[in-house]
Parts: sequence; structure tokens; C-alpha cells
Amino acid sequence: MCLRCYSENPGSIVQGNHMASHIDPLDLNIIISDRERRSGALSIENTQLGVMLLHARGYVVLKGAVPESLVTELYARFKTMYKDNVQRLHAEGHRTRFIGEGENGHSVFWEKNSRFRIFPKLRGPFANPLVVRNSFAESILAETLGADYYCKFVSSDTCAKGAITQAPHRDIDFYDEDTVRGCYVNIALMHCGLHNGPTEVWPGGSHLWRSDKFFKFNLRPFGEDNANPAMEAFVSHLPSKKLELQPGDLLIRDPGMWHRGTPNSTDEPRTMMTIGYFRKDYYYEYGDPFFSMDENIYKALDPTVQELFAPFFNKGDWRYWKLRKSQAIRHLKGRQYLSAPLRIGIRWLAG
Repeated sequence: MCLRCYSENPGSIVQGNHMASHIDPLDLNIIISDRERRSGALSIENTQLGVMLLHARGYVVLKGAVPESLVTELYARFKTMYKDNVQRLHAEGHRTRFIGEGENGHSVFWEKNSRFRIFPKLRGPFANPLVVRNSFAESILAETLGADYYCKFVSSDTCAKGAITQAPHRDIDFYDEDTVRGCYVNIALMHCGLHNGPTEVWPGGSHLWRSDKFFKFNLRPFGEDNANPAMEAFVSHLPSKKLELQPGDLLIRDPGMWHRGTPNSTDEPRTMMTIGYFRKDYYYEYGDPFFSMDENIYKALDPTVQELFAPFFNKGDWRYWKLRKSQAIRHLKGRQYLSAPLRIGIRWLAG
């Protein structure tokens, strides 16, 4: 069986080396075969292709990895959450950022510059293993991160009208060696096209670039919500790609791959799910699994999904205590008035 790829261009299924010259290679991704759907897993050949595309390109798309019926249910639930969160945001009068839990217990969220990060409770469709531990993505993630990888957060990436173009950035520190520390999985809940705020990426190794030269010349690919003219000038000399996803498509990307959000000119918020997975020996500070669950929700999860969050419920695991420390610091920072000794204590804990 040869490797099978798919392009966004209609009718451009490509097998083996029979590749039309006019097709952009960055549009070639993995289309799941009927045989793979029946087995619930990628073939060995497509697993190898997915791993190598993720390694060399920085991302790979699995076309239609989530069933249409599940995507429809997810999107319906999400729209309810989004509406609730927008109402709460306006009621609180916040203009830039807010974090909190809705009265109906739907979600924790924050917003900045018309971009929402929403953390749904892992109930109903959001707890489905095809969402949190997709069987088609499993073999690629396990080969990249190790079979004992864990999940730090389940959230949405939602771009509403009014969002600005972000600065090019990466979502994780530079790697000190060749070991990739994490993977993000995005699941499109609607058509995420060129018209409504696609993710722009700089593929082809940007995730593996080392830090020394960038820091030497003060090129720092962090802080996506702030102007970064030096980075803008640099990436203008590099090829980029705006990714288009159909409902149910699953994007696996290295969080080190340089990327940015682009504006959504439509009246409908563009949304996809964003789930963060990491190596066992690496702790990622961003996000919190308890935004999406409590102990009762955790106990109700499918065992395969429970396994991804088990470190945060095991007092014998170093990640359990690392998370509690981060939660304590976040709680203290959220207090409006702090005395000088308490502020010094927070800095000491964070250090």
C-alpha cells in the first residue's frame, strides 16, 4: 500500500509519486482511507508519513478525522458557550482580558483583542475520545512524544470580527536539543478558510530553529499580541502558508512552529478546538486541566482519556505539585490588592 495524500484542490488525490506539478506540496495532507476508518487507526505507512511531515514541515492535517455528526454536536454546544461568555464579558465591562467560570458551569474563558480562548467542561461531546484522544492522531503523537505523553488543556481558538493580525510567534520556548516537547491538535468545528481568520504558518523547520542567533540579534518570536516589527521584517523574507480546514479536519502541529492568527472579516466567529499534549518529562505552564474538569468529571471520562490527565490526580507525580504551585500563584496574582511582602512571596514562588 502506498502513502496517500490529499490536497484542498478538488479531485487532486495523490498516490505514491504520481504528483501533479501544479499542486502546492503544503496542500498535501493525509486522507483517511475506508480501511483505516474501519480499523479506527492509521496504517503504518500513513503513520510514518504523518510523523515525518510533522517533524520536517511542522504540521500535518488528517482529513475528516472527526465524524460529521460529532462535529455538528460540538459546534452546537460551543455556540451556546460562546454566547454565554460574550454576555458575561459585556456585563463585567472588561475590555481586554477576563477569566472566569459561567454561572451555568459551561466553561472558563478569556478574551483579548476579539480572540477568545474557551475551556469547555469535558462532558458530552467534548469528552468523546475522538476529540480528546483521537485514534487517528494517536500513533503520530505517540511516536513524536512517547507513548506516555499527557494532556495539559482542552480549549478553543476562536477569532471574532475585530481581531487584528498577530505578530509571528511560537507557543513554546526554543528547544535546546532535537527533542520536540509537545504537540497541539486543532479540530475544525466549522469551515476555517481563507475568508475568516486562517492560521498562517511558517513551515519547514521553524520549530527546530535554535535560539542563539535569534536572541543575539534581538529577534524574539514571543508576545503575539504586541507589535514586533523586527520579526515582521524577518519573516517577510520567508515563505508562509495560510491553512484551510474543513469541519472535522484534525491538524497536528508543533507548538514551536512559527505562526500567527489573522483577521476574521465575517460576522461569524471562526472556531476550532485546541488541545495541548506534551512529553512526560516536560511541564508546560500554559493552561490548566482543571479549567475543563473536576474530580467527578475526571472519574466519568473514558479510561483512555483519563490516562492523559492522570498525572494531575496523582500526588506521587511531580506534575501534580507543579500544577498546584501554578494554581496558587495564579490565585494570588488575581487578587486586586496585595501587600509588599505578599508580592515578594509570589515572585519567590514563581522563581
